[in-house]
Amino acid sequence: MENRQPQRTNGDVRAGKNVIILVDSKTRDLDVATLIAHHLGARGIACHLEPLEAFRAVLAAHRPDMIIFNHLMASHLVAWSRRLAEMGVLTAVLPNEGIFYDREQLEYYAGRHHNGAHIDYFFCWNEVHRRAILAQNPQSDTKVEVVGVPRFDFYFEPWSRVVYRPDPQRSVRPKVLFCTNFGTAYFWKLPREQADKLFAPWKDRIRIYSDYWRSIEAQWNSREHAFDFLNALVEADKYEILLRPHPMEETTIYEKWLNTLPPSRRQHIRMDATSNITPLILDCDLQISCETCTTALESWIAGKPTVELLFDRDQLWYFEEPARGNFPCDEPGRLVQFVEKGLHEPLSPEMAEARRNHLEKWCSTPDGMSSERIADIVAKALHGKEAADWSRLTVNDYRRSIKLQGLRSLGLAYHFDPLLPFKRTVFPSRYSVKDWTYKKSIKPRDVENARRRLESRLGS
Repeated sequence: MENRQPQRTNGDVRAGKNVIILVDSKTRDLDVATLIAHHLGARGIACHLEPLEAFRAVLAAHRPDMIIFNHLMASHLVAWSRRLAEMGVLTAVLPNEGIFYDREQLEYYAGRHHNGAHIDYFFCWNEVHRRAILAQNPQSDTKVEVVGVPRFDFYFEPWSRVVYRPDPQRSVRPKVLFCTNFGTAYFWKLPREQADKLFAPWKDRIRIYSDYWRSIEAQWNSREHAFDFLNALVEADKYEILLRPHPMEETTIYEKWLNTLPPSRRQHIRMDATSNITPLILDCDLQISCETCTTALESWIAGKPTVELLFDRDQLWYFEEPARGNFPCDEPGRLVQFVEKGLHEPLSPEMAEARRNHLEKWCSTPDGMSSERIADIVAKALHGKEAADWSRLTVNDYRRSIKLQGLRSLGLAYHFDPLLPFKRTVFPSRYSVKDWTYKKSIKPRDVENARRRLESRLGS
């Protein structure tokens, strides 16, 4: 991995310019948003990180020159983007996920079914997505830029120091990271309307989503089967195992399973459901994923051997193309064999080439510079930009700003609901999704801790 020094302020200061990054998930997105903010600060541009649900409140609270969204597809966001354009506030999209192996899914996320949003800049992970956006929106003035995957910057120096410090007392046992990927399994036990609402935008537009209830059932069954693989690892009694549930998963089922293990086995396995995935991958010796999962690609970047567990091969959860870079395993009894192969045998030239080609095509060959590329584009966009027309702010804009600032002073996210714990207790099925949504949102302390961690570790 290339050793890269952080860029410092170069004197090209655009006084008064500021940007908002709306953060969807503190576990997945906060660190990379903080890194982009760091690069913008080095260019003299203030950057504020706010929870995604505060997208309306940030307008009067910060009077930004640009707002960076994770998507602009929903009708209310489309309408909001048009209002921002009328006021003179630039809009940009930096997607949380930018790899679409299915052609219809690619076209959908490229704009086929949600035209109408005003987007000044779209930051793509890869050229495939960029070409699809241009094909679906030939008359658009949007500047579509390929920047790579910003959160993958943390696999390179010096940014890896921000999230990861090697343990000087390395475990004698190999460290195996077991990543589950069953984010929709819990819908199987919820009222059906919950899943109907979640999949409504896609079920009639993308063929692989048409039988989504079967796909949910597949995840439920696959999660049950995953315990057979976990038990095989535990029974081998050869590894330090870190169980990492997908951020969308309920962890109770894994906690119950852990509690069934005898103390002699329990001492060599632990669960981490909240940490950023990057340090966990950097620290492991081998990574296990459950069918198609981005964690496998991240493990390739980190140079780790990977095993891919195969279940139902459902059309939503399994794609053959990325599987070529992993050791495939569909029988719990063979898992230890594949783990040993990955730990002790060099990667074959064919698999190494498959990984390299895949990362080049879908991730623009990660190099640790993606966040900096975004900052350069934003800085150029704001250079000489006229101030927005703030006379267009309304009473509701100011009301939302007061709410945002008031809740921030209390250390709470914008969409805080004091009655949510009670509602979740009384109506667990109805409010489980809202409870999960709030828990994944950034709070002021999360932002401050992320900024402090980045600056302190870069200086060490």
